[in-house]
Amino acid sequence: MNKNIKMICREIENGVNLDFNLPQFFNRLVSLYVQYAELKFTMHYYTFYESYFDSGSVRAKEEEQLLKEVNHIIKDILLSDFSGEKMEDGVKRLDAIRNKIIRRLEILTAYTDIFQVFEYIFNRIEYRFREDFTEINEEEFSAEVLRYIFDTRDNVIINEKIKEVIGQLPVRLTKSRYFDLIRDSISIYKGADRSSLDSYLYMMKTGAMLYEPEGMDTAYTELYVLKKALEALDYKDLTRDEFFDYSKRIEETAVKINSSVDFYFGLQECVNHLYVMLILAPYAYMEGYRIESIHGEMKFLLLPQEGNQCKSLIKVINTHFFADEKMPLEKELEDKLTYTEGRQELISEEFEGLESYFFDIKSNHLKMVESLMLGPLFHSLNTAQNLLGSSLFVELVPADDGLKVDEGYQLKVQEEFILKLTELFLNNSKYVCRAVMANTINKMPVFFQSPADVMNYIKNSLEQCHDRAEKIACVNIIKTFFEN
Repeated sequence: MNKNIKMICREIENGVNLDFNLPQFFNRLVSLYVQYAELKFTMHYYTFYESYFDSGSVRAKEEEQLLKEVNHIIKDILLSDFSGEKMEDGVKRLDAIRNKIIRRLEILTAYTDIFQVFEYIFNRIEYRFREDFTEINEEEFSAEVLRYIFDTRDNVIINEKIKEVIGQLPVRLTKSRYFDLIRDSISIYKGADRSSLDSYLYMMKTGAMLYEPEGMDTAYTELYVLKKALEALDYKDLTRDEFFDYSKRIEETAVKINSSVDFYFGLQECVNHLYVMLILAPYAYMEGYRIESIHGEMKFLLLPQEGNQCKSLIKVINTHFFADEKMPLEKELEDKLTYTEGRQELISEEFEGLESYFFDIKSNHLKMVESLMLGPLFHSLNTAQNLLGSSLFVELVPADDGLKVDEGYQLKVQEEFILKLTELFLNNSKYVCRAVMANTINKMPVFFQSPADVMNYIKNSLEQCHDRAEKIACVNIIKTFFEN
């Protein structure tokens, strides 16, 4: 951070000369965000094309449509002459694309959790059809698990290991005990923001196969058909052929889901940085922003000609996307990307140093921002900050209304959740019920008070499990945790 911007930040912190300092501060932040987004977009666009080409350039229809629209926005808006009208149109289209990606990933996440439940069941049935196993020494195994869990003094790591283990142990809880644990876990959120409890309930509902986003039955019909088939299976009398057939289908489905998830993650990275470039374009100018190095000399972070080099690289990649026959990117293109090395880190360190002052402006100086007619620029910067943050799928219009979890809300949501679970348990076999319990109990806050409680839970789970195949499967899965 150079001396001039340091002085501006100090004066903003003290509420001094805001009419002069706020526009100066915003200009610096715009410059940094745009330069950073341009570098990151160039890198992400390059790696995304390589991944797309390596996958055979064949995607689902919906994926191809979204990619095509993003490429048209790049070609017709980013790489063409500036127009406020075109930029506004591009932002609206990108916003719609972001929302479609988020909704698609919600559906894929829901299906991922569903198939994890059935994978849990199949893992425990597997040893009905195998003979390559050894008998279990339950006492020795329980002690081994306890040593694994408590081989550190870090309580965070200990709790994660406990959740990991109990998510794989045979589930022999009564429904009433399980529901008590749910009530206890929800009660922890009393007095907290409702958004925190809602996030926890979302995680629990997906784990229990109770979250069904809109379009789930139509967006991926092959996944819906497999889900219905798995729900209808008789797991008690499952044949060897059925076991291996459906195991293979679950594995193949997991590969397809992972491929789509990777695609949407890569596309969202591109969309977010392109979004920043477009919303800040009306305010941006290449000033060759300078920082003071540790030796005191002034260094340029990014010069105008380097920004032009980004655009030329983007244009080449964009042309490859639109080509009738997809070809690998030229080696020279990779060589040209080397100039970005170290620049992203320098720029991010610089704007991260400014963001605490931006938060101060947000908290204390919004009236002055509005009086200086800087409102649109402030909101664009706030959106850019969100888009460049750690969450790729951040909602740009947060739904948090600041409400807290009171007793009434707590009781309402927990009873609604338990009612849905009760209905699910009534309509499914014990195999599905136990899998759902396992896939949710490992998401609850740890409910043990001492290592002795953990040991007793492990022993009781094993002692009460009279299904030999299930017990062997659980033990072998847990052993991989500490053997690896």
